[in-house]
Amino acid sequence: MTEWRALSDDEIVELARRLRSVNWPCPLDDIPELAASFGWEVKSSRPEWVRLDSGFGRASGLVEAEGGKAVELTLQVTDFADKDQAGRTQTRDTFVRMTNALIGGLGEPTARIPGESAEVRWAGGEATIVLSDLDITVQLALVTNARLAAQDRTIDLQEQGLI
Repeated sequence: MTEWRALSDDEIVELARRLRSVNWPCPLDDIPELAASFGWEVKSSRPEWVRLDSGFGRASGLVEAEGGKAVELTLQVTDFADKDQAGRTQTRDTFVRMTNALIGGLGEPTARIPGESAEVRWAGGEATIVLSDLDITVQLALVTNARLAAQDRTIDLQEQGLI
């Protein structure tokens, strides 16, 4: 097995700070230039999304768009872990480490969402930085506040059994 990779504390904080400085949402047509400025490679694109290699493989980044505007950028910040208890522990520990690093770099989060797919959020004026523990990987995202609110409403309705 190859060594499992994850961004360091300094790397995750620097990435989050740079993402915070991006004018978001932005035109989807601007994503190739944005990707190049971060050192990412565009792998494929469609009118509603762009797939990126952000350093963890050819589909380790995804930009989703609505009406020609990029509204969500999701990046893997770790390799995929094994689908066993050791892998789960590895991702959970990395999520906690990255959360603590981001608190040191960005301040206290505006939301902590516990659970199977835990999230920690740092809200900004137009967009929110989201760190997510997805069981086999950890992701960092930049999401417009409107899209995040819509996602939260959908989850609430699902949990109430209404959809």
